[in-house]
Amino acid sequence: MTRRSVVPYEALVLPVGHDVGARSVSPSGRLHQVRVGSEVMDLTDPEYVVWALAHGIAADDRPMRRTLAERTASYGLDRRDSGMTIDRFLDDGLLIEVGAEPNSAIEFARHHQLIPLAFGLGPDPDHPGLLLVGALGQPLAQLSAPMYDLWTWAHLSPNLWQGCEEAVAVAQRQGVTNPGELDPELVLGGVVAALHDLLRVRAAYLDRRAAR
Repeated sequence: MTRRSVVPYEALVLPVGHDVGARSVSPSGRLHQVRVGSEVMDLTDPEYVVWALAHGIAADDRPMRRTLAERTASYGLDRRDSGMTIDRFLDDGLLIEVGAEPNSAIEFARHHQLIPLAFGLGPDPDHPGLLLVGALGQPLAQLSAPMYDLWTWAHLSPNLWQGCEEAVAVAQRQGVTNPGELDPELVLGGVVAALHDLLRVRAAYLDRRAAR
């Protein structure tokens, strides 16, 4: 079977970590704390802008290294400095690149978890077959049924790849015939394609895989 690339052009940049808010002001300015695994990292205002923009800022926004550096300029940051911050965050694990080839997505999924932050709101009354997540009375994202189930349960798996494999096993037991739900690579492709929609509205975050 010929598989389509899950990433259209360049590698996607994804933010890793849970935003736990701003801390006290340091001599160099306000510090923002991001928890990754059991480690809490302090980010300056410019660093936080880079990390926050990696979540995406519009429905069709899929940040890549080049576009992310360019976008920071509209927030008053020097593009060269932002590029250096992006490179450092990629080394530190605060950002991750996921390339178009399946092996890149699988490697990413083996080392990360998808953690839900919002409420599951159930079926979208205006769009049969789709489900909503968000705050009570305030939908934030619209998901397919397979993606909704994975968003709900994947954090119980040690890593996202195992979550995709377990989703396939459940689909097989339930007699699902849709090929996109019966191949973990295709399930993961759908996850990667939808990730920024969840991250942008803070309906989920990515973390390091669980140490189990």
